[in-house]
Formats: sequence, C-alpha cells, structure tokens
Amino acid sequence: MSGILLDTNIISEITRPQPCVKVLEFLSNAPELWISVLTLHELEYGIARLPKGRRKDSLGQAISDFVTGYQDYILSVAQEEALQAAQFRYMAEKAGKTVHLADALIAGTAKVNGLTLATRNISDFEPLDIALLNPFS
Repeated sequence: MSGILLDTNIISEITRPQPCVKVLEFLSNAPELWISVLTLHELEYGIARLPKGRRKDSLGQAISDFVTGYQDYILSVAQEEALQAAQFRYMAEKAGKTVHLADALIAGTAKVNGLTLATRNISDFEPLDIALLNPFS
C-alpha cells in the first residue's frame, strides 16, 4: 500500500470557514488518501462535544460527507497496528517523550501500511519511525 494517512487536524482544517490554501492544494494533488478509524473517533468526539445548533449540524454533515467519500479508504486497527503502536510508545518513553495512545495507534497504522502521515503536529510523531508530512508548511 502507498499513499497518505490523514491525521485528524488535516480533515478538521477543511471544515473551517477559510481553510488553509496549502492544505487544500495538498489534498487535491495528493496520491491515495487514507483515514484511520481513530481519526473518525476523534472527529465524532469533537462534534459530540459541541452545543446543539447550526455549527454542530453543519460540521457533522461535512464530516459525514467526507467519510462517505472515503469509505473504502478507512483503515482499522488490528493486531499488527496495535503491536507497532506499543513499540512506538516504548521507544518514545525511552527517549523521554510521551506519545498518547491515539497518536501511537495512528502512527502504528501508518507504519504497518507503508503510509506517510500528514499532520500539522509533526512534533507529536517525531520520536517515531514513520514518514511525516506537514501540508500546512
């Protein structure tokens, strides 16, 4: 497999009233784009936390439409991804860094599937042995 695994902040960016032009250009020119089930969790959790209203409804619809369009490109976390994530957390801990569980599992998914992780939060993933790309820069 090849392509790009999108971190939550990349998908969130496209729902903003004025998304970063660099991110939009990146998404329109990128090779195969993939999403982790953990990103779906983070997006849905963020929407669930919003107060009822127009903003919550419009964001929910935008994310739902995006996910529908990428339905065949959503990656689950299975045993191999979980084991890789555990190794990543241990490596980071030995280096004096903390990697949160969701980030470790997203990184493990990228590594196992041979994907580059697109994220604004490069520093969260730097201690890990994965290819990273910041579409904001």
